[in-house]
Amino acid sequence: MDEFASARLVALVQRALAREGIRVAAPRGGGALLPFEAKRRFLRDVARDHGLLPLLRAGSLMPASPSDPAVSALLSAVGPGDLFARWQRLERFTHSRHRVVVRESGTGHLVAEHVGPPAEPPEPAEDAVVLGVLIALLPLTGARGVTVGAGYGEPSTVFADGAVTAAPPGHGSGLWRFTWSSTAPPVHPRPARSGTDAVARTRELLGADLARRWTLADLAAELGLPVRSLQRRLAGAGGFSGLLGELRTEAAAALLLRSAHSIGVIGFACGYADQPHFTRHFGLRTAMTPAAYRSAFQRPGPDPVSDRDERTCERTDERTDERPCERTDASTSVRRGTDARTTGRTHEPARRRTV
Repeated sequence: MDEFASARLVALVQRALAREGIRVAAPRGGGALLPFEAKRRFLRDVARDHGLLPLLRAGSLMPASPSDPAVSALLSAVGPGDLFARWQRLERFTHSRHRVVVRESGTGHLVAEHVGPPAEPPEPAEDAVVLGVLIALLPLTGARGVTVGAGYGEPSTVFADGAVTAAPPGHGSGLWRFTWSSTAPPVHPRPARSGTDAVARTRELLGADLARRWTLADLAAELGLPVRSLQRRLAGAGGFSGLLGELRTEAAAALLLRSAHSIGVIGFACGYADQPHFTRHFGLRTAMTPAAYRSAFQRPGPDPVSDRDERTCERTDERTDERPCERTDASTSVRRGTDARTTGRTHEPARRRTV
């Protein structure tokens, strides 16, 4: 299986090595995709020639790419637990062969393990890159006094006092222990309030971080309103769930039309739980799957979209959804409340409102 994340991680490592004066030739794939084995060979060769330390430090470049919707969604995490939950959801969207599993979590600490299929577990070089990214993101969630250890048995300290201190062990490097002394509000700014209109303020908060697992209680707390009061104020705008669904659809539609990001990354950044969830809910509001929507409405540009993962994203993991994904083409009508054939209306791109 190809992995979307592979191409981004390889580019990240290449830039980080260049910053340290190490020039390496990175493999190339089709658009955003890169074969898994090509990524693995590249990281293995870097570790052999330069050790694991440069790979661990490569993650420090991640916060410098906020224009990427997946990075932006990770940077918006509130607290370590939220960061790891978002990372795990991103892995599901990209169908990553290797996963980060949280083994233990408590006040001020978290233990995670980087795992994979029994016959093909992550290699130390792959452990180092993923660990480096998480280390770079963790302080941005509000964690203070972060210390990170790696390795089974007595962990080796690889990060403390805001800096990478040592390379992870060459073997058994996939078990990580994160500790922090305190938490504070995240460093990323909150949107400015637009008066007292609860609907406008709701749109601002939700739109600023669609990847968050929002609840009505969370939103009410952010706005300083009782839950029942907020429910009444949002009723005319479709309610909490309706407004959140509308904002996610608008944001996803804009990214599908204006960017070359993969459908998986767009679904993750817009807050959908997984690929079937994205396909189903986007289809309910547009009567089209994300891939069909992009194909129908995106204008050709100088940066063509690599559609290899788009052709598979709506087939992958269908077994996890109760209903098969629906497809739309020139000869197929899709139901949206009433049959499109009886309305005589054509589907237009979703309009994104100012948030």
